[in-house]
Amino acid sequence: MIRAEFRLFEELAAQAVGWELDFCQFSRATAPFFLEQVAGSSVVISRAVLPARFYQRGAVAPGYRTVSLLATGVGPQSWRWCGESVTPHSLLVMPLAGDFESVSSAGLDTLHLTLPIALLSDVAERHFDQPLHRLMPDERGFCANGGAPLLRLRQLLAQYAPGQVATQRASYPPFAALVEREMAYLVLACLQASQVREPVVPRGKRWLVLDRAVREITAAQGSSMSVAQLASVAGASRRTLENAFRDVLGVSPATYIKALKLHRLNRALLHSDASLIGVAELGRLHGFRHLGQLAADYRVAFGELPSATLQRQPE
Repeated sequence: MIRAEFRLFEELAAQAVGWELDFCQFSRATAPFFLEQVAGSSVVISRAVLPARFYQRGAVAPGYRTVSLLATGVGPQSWRWCGESVTPHSLLVMPLAGDFESVSSAGLDTLHLTLPIALLSDVAERHFDQPLHRLMPDERGFCANGGAPLLRLRQLLAQYAPGQVATQRASYPPFAALVEREMAYLVLACLQASQVREPVVPRGKRWLVLDRAVREITAAQGSSMSVAQLASVAGASRRTLENAFRDVLGVSPATYIKALKLHRLNRALLHSDASLIGVAELGRLHGFRHLGQLAADYRVAFGELPSATLQRQPE
C-alpha cells in the first residue's frame, strides 16, 4: 500500500506501481502531489491528485487491463484523454498494448483500477455470456456515459482509496474476492451500457501539425530548436504552429520546449550522484547555457532550485 505526498511529480511516477509515465509539466504545483495505491489479492486501485497542469504519456503493465475515471463528479477539472473530453460520466479503457496521452488542468483527481485479464474474462463469460474482447476492446476505449454502474464503481473505489480527505487512516478495509469480482462486473457493465468506442482523435490540420512538432521536439533531446525551425520541420507557418499548441495544450511552442527540457533535467537531477556531477554540467547536457536563468526557470516550474533536487535523491 502506498499513501504519500511528493514535492515533484517525478518522485510520484517512480513510486507508482503498474504505470510507466512520462510528462511535461506546464505550471508550478500549488500543493504536494498525492498518490494512493491499494492492492487486493489480484487488483490495484490507484488515486492521484495532480496540482499542476500536465501533458502526459504513459503505458500500463502487461497482463492487466486498467480503467480510469474522475474521482469525483464535481469540480472545475479539465481532462482531455486521447483527444476526448473526459466528464464525470466517462470511463477510460487503457490499451492492451501501446500507450495513451492526456492533457489536464491543475487539480486533477483521478481513480484507476487495474484488473487481471483472467478475472475480467471469467466475469465476461459468466455474467455477460460474451468473450471479453466483445465488451472490452484491446485498443483504447472511451465510454461516454457509464450510467448507474459507473456511479457505483466510483463509490466503491473511493471507499478503498478515499484520497486526501482521509488525513489520518490507520488501516484500509480488506479486499474480498467478491468485491474484486463486483469491480470487474461494474467495469464491464459500464462498457456494455455505453457501447464503448475508440476515442475520436481529431485529424484536422492543427492536430497533424502538433503531432509532427511534438515528435520533432522529442527526437531533438537536448538540442536547441527555435520556434521558426520547428515550424519549418512541421510543415506549417509559425502562426499555425502557435495556434495548434495553444488550442490543444494551452501553451506556446516555446513554453512546451522549455517545459520538456526542464522535465528531462528534473529527471536527470533525481537520478544523478551529486558527488560525481553538478547542476551546471547536467544543465549543459540538457541544452541550458545560462545557469542563472536555468535556476530561475526551474524554481518557477518545480518550486525549488535544481541543486536541491540533485541533493534529494528518490527513495
